[in-house]
Amino acid sequence: MFNPKKALITGVLLSAFLAPFPAIAADDLVVARVNGQEIHKSDVMRELAALPPQLQQVPVEQIYPQLLDRMIDAKLLIAQGYAEKVNETADFKERMKRAEERIITDVTLREKIKPMVTDDKIKALYDEIVKHSTPEEEVRARHILVKTEKEAKDIIEQLGKGGDFNKLATEKSTDTASAQQGGDLGYFSKKAMVKPFADAAFAMKAGEYSKTPVKSDFGFHVIKVEDKRKSKPVELEKVKPQLEAKVSDQAANEYVETMKKNAKVERFGLDGKPLVETKPEAAPKK
Repeated sequence: MFNPKKALITGVLLSAFLAPFPAIAADDLVVARVNGQEIHKSDVMRELAALPPQLQQVPVEQIYPQLLDRMIDAKLLIAQGYAEKVNETADFKERMKRAEERIITDVTLREKIKPMVTDDKIKALYDEIVKHSTPEEEVRARHILVKTEKEAKDIIEQLGKGGDFNKLATEKSTDTASAQQGGDLGYFSKKAMVKPFADAAFAMKAGEYSKTPVKSDFGFHVIKVEDKRKSKPVELEKVKPQLEAKVSDQAANEYVETMKKNAKVERFGLDGKPLVETKPEAAPKK
């Protein structure tokens, strides 16, 4: 089982160090003092934001005491390091230089590509994806899930006598989530459901219900198909963050390639000898 206490790392996280430094609010609370050195609430929130995704899912109240302890430990180590002039050693200076270069790379790239990531480019990428996507057939169905075949046959018999599917689903379905909605599963694609259920649902016409029980690993289903349609593209706003990231990547690559064209770049192998660049073959003429 995942243990957040063991997963916490000590010291200042590099990702937090690289992240943009937020402005300190006037009401930023002091959450600890270490030999007079203050740790603020904003410091804790920055550390939380830099933790791995799985740790960020842990409630703040649960992870806070351990995180604060690590931050206190870091304050003590930092003070001891300065006292021993660790910051004047060759190792420290080399590592600081590398950290500085990473920050410069990050900030420079972010500032250069910011004006290149426009809503028009995001929309153009979205339109291109939609253009080449193939709509899937979708079914909207209800179901009644029971444990035995006999129960399913009894329900089918009641439906044949005019029974109300929605009411029977609410009363008898063991799928409590959909039962509250009269058995409604909404729209789904064929691959979204287990095969026996999907095969039966997609073989039926809108308005029909299954005349024989449909067996799956979950039990026995009685299915009613409400509607059929072709899937629609996901709305732009729902996928905008992913598209923005993709446009950002493209912009970053374009910017770096532009710099390469104006730079003298020499490449050498692990043996120190110059690497022979291979040019891509030209496309055959038609």
